[in-house]
Amino acid sequence: MKATTSPQSGRRPGDTRTRAVETGGILCRLVALTLAVLLTACQTTSPSAVTTPPTAEPYTSTVLTEGDTIRVAFGADTNLTTVAKVQLDGTVTLPLIGAVKAAGLTPEQLRADLMKRYEKLLSINELTVAVLASSASVYVSGAVLKPGRIPLDRPMTALEAIMEAGGFDLRRAKPSAVVVIRKEDGQQRHYTLNLQNALRGQDPTPFHLKPFDIIHVPEKRFNF
Repeated sequence: MKATTSPQSGRRPGDTRTRAVETGGILCRLVALTLAVLLTACQTTSPSAVTTPPTAEPYTSTVLTEGDTIRVAFGADTNLTTVAKVQLDGTVTLPLIGAVKAAGLTPEQLRADLMKRYEKLLSINELTVAVLASSASVYVSGAVLKPGRIPLDRPMTALEAIMEAGGFDLRRAKPSAVVVIRKEDGQQRHYTLNLQNALRGQDPTPFHLKPFDIIHVPEKRFNF
């Protein structure tokens, strides 16, 4: 009786080990490639700390506010002409009529109100209201020559406010990262401006300021 033998499968033990090694190498390369893609995505999609400056019209409001100084002139009757400051309660004190609400009105609106109040007391046909000094202001800090309060008595840009503060301190200032802090809707918002480009004439869009903006010029960082 002859013994029967099963046919060989044709695979050698070494072949299995080789394929296992090749499969492991492919998996390692796939893992490395996946990690590289993820790292690149993290670097390119991280949120920027720079807030795009808004495009706003120049501040040209003529509405009177607390702290404004006005001059009320009565034409020929110079004895009644008065220079008054709008008080914290929004009023000004004038001859013969006492306290009058001024805050929230334009000079022309206040003039019309005063004409009605005085027509029963004086025979006047001329009365003018002029703003002598506005309480609206901005503040400049950081690497400028004269940091402090700047009256916002006309439409003003961030660069103009810095020039009013003596200009950049060229030894310390970093004009490419100027920060404007503004209170809007009950929150403080930060806008980063590259005024280096503005100085070079490469950015024609000015950043107009609003009352009580804070402009901060950061200092350069020196790596030793």
